Order: sequence, then C-alpha cells, then structure tokens
Amino acid sequence: MSLTTLLKIKTLFDFAGGISSKQSANAAAAKAQEAANFNADIIMRDVDILEKQREIINANYELDAVRNARFFERDVQGKTRAGYGYAGIDMSHGTPIKVMLDNAREFDHSQKVATFNNTITNMQINDAIEETKLQAELTKMAGQANAAGLRASGTTSLIKSFSAGLSNFA
Repeated sequence: MSLTTLLKIKTLFDFAGGISSKQSANAAAAKAQEAANFNADIIMRDVDILEKQREIINANYELDAVRNARFFERDVQGKTRAGYGYAGIDMSHGTPIKVMLDNAREFDHSQKVATFNNTITNMQINDAIEETKLQAELTKMAGQANAAGLRASGTTSLIKSFSAGLSNFA
C-alpha cells in the first residue's frame, strides 16, 4: 500500500472518530438535559404537595372557626347565662353583662390570633412554593449548562479530528 493510500485511510478514520465523538457528546448532552428535566419535575411535585397542604390548613382553619364560635356561644356564654340565671341574678345589666363582654373580647382575641397564625402559615407555604420553583429552574439551568458543555466538547473533538485529517495532506 502506498503512503498516500495510508494517509487517506488515516484521514477517514480521523473524520469518523470526530463524527463519532460529536454524536456521543450530543447523546450525552441530551441525556444530561433529560436527567435535569426529570429532577426538576420531581422537585416541582413538591409544589403540588405544598398546595394540598395549604388547602388542608385553610379547611382546618375554617372548621375550627365555626366550631370555636359554636363552642363559645353554647358552652362559655351559655354557662355564664345559666349560672347567673340559676342564682336569680338579673342579667340585663351589671356584672353578668361585663362577664359576657369580657368572654366575647377573649373569644375575638383568640380568633384574631388564629387568623394571624393561619396567614403566617400561608405565607410560609407561599415562600416554600417559590423556593421549590426556583430549585427546579436551577436544576434545569444546570442541565442546560452541562448539556452545552458536552456538546461543545463534541464539537471541539470534531474540529480536532478534521484538523488532524487535513494536516495529513499538508
């Protein structure tokens, strides 16, 4: 075989190797992006869980508000009325009314505290949702950067192989 034939064969192998490296790098880049997207989807699942948590907390708050109002009227104020009535005390003025108003103020305060706590919990959930979305976006961006690096590596390999193949004829 002549030297020229051997150089042509070497050049073909250099080109084939470069093309193969480029294809492998592109496949690896696609898999890296696929893995990053999968991880981001798993992270985004946490957003759904947080939304469900919010629904449960808010439903529980609403149930507690209704139950507490019934309890207050029936048990606290009812017992106060019954106690004063049983003792034969006029409940239209004086201490009985003051006691019932104090009870009502205490109930209003506890309801406001419960509303405040529910608002804080919802703010914390909103913050957790936003943080989770940002983590998912960051995971996707990292996958894109990794994929771009792998594609660039393949392109570099392809250029080097073409350069090596062409240098055989220089």
